[in-house]
Amino acid sequence: YQAFEIIVVDDGSTDGGGDIVRQITDLRLRLIPQTNAGVSAARNRGIQESSCELIAFLDADDEWMPNHLETLMALRSRYPESGMYATAYRFCEGKKTWRPAFTHCVTDSEGGLLEDYFRSAFGPPPVWTSAVMIPKSVFNETGCFPVDLSRGEDLRVWAQIALRYRVAWSPVEGAIYHLSSDNRACLVVPANLDPEAAFVAPIEEFLRSGVQPVTSRYYVEEYCVFHRLRYAILCYLRGERSWALSHISKTRASLMFRKQRMLLQCIIWLPSWLIKAVMRLTSAMHIKINFLRLGAR
Repeated sequence: YQAFEIIVVDDGSTDGGGDIVRQITDLRLRLIPQTNAGVSAARNRGIQESSCELIAFLDADDEWMPNHLETLMALRSRYPESGMYATAYRFCEGKKTWRPAFTHCVTDSEGGLLEDYFRSAFGPPPVWTSAVMIPKSVFNETGCFPVDLSRGEDLRVWAQIALRYRVAWSPVEGAIYHLSSDNRACLVVPANLDPEAAFVAPIEEFLRSGVQPVTSRYYVEEYCVFHRLRYAILCYLRGERSWALSHISKTRASLMFRKQRMLLQCIIWLPSWLIKAVMRLTSAMHIKINFLRLGAR
């Protein structure tokens, strides 16, 4: 698929990337330099500068497969009413690549509509920035990427769209997520990340508005629980037990994660250094522990 424009936002880079772009002769290519303002500001600038209705993203350290845009446009032609179009993707770390075990996603090779985005999001994220395409008109309705968040800004955008629109998804792998890149912003976990501001508050505000989500309200509410419990774990590991307990207390109504909630309530009274030691040991033994995933259905 060749009918596209390429907008490269040089967000104050220091690696000479802008100079490389200037050497490329292609009328479809535009370089937009700006003072460093962060990933959300860079994406928003690209959306603003685009002359096209459909916006697809590619972070500097990730990779598109040759059929990526073709796959997305096929979804668009079949489901023009959707608010997001996404493909499967692969993880890459060094020489190792693997496909995430997506759950409750479309299996037909031609793609289709996700039954429920929020239910699918309890597993590996079905929507990822470098493998998604979103109509510009949808951004005009739901808003662009929040510049006040340094982590989770993409998840907030996906949730705001999925509350209002169905999501078209293809199992064809359209992009590669390079985990080993040393300049990946998501490796930095800010101490002030608050799920109520990042994920929960906008969702609960939508639910209180009286507008019915296009997906199951049950899974939307459990999605909020999921992020509260994840944040409670982070608070606990940082030694902030009172904050952890506060977020756990707000998940009493959960049915999907009641076992995980009970387990976390017990673990949280153990010394955090002990749990960190167990996590380091299991990591060294290549054993992954993520009890929030257990039982999600």
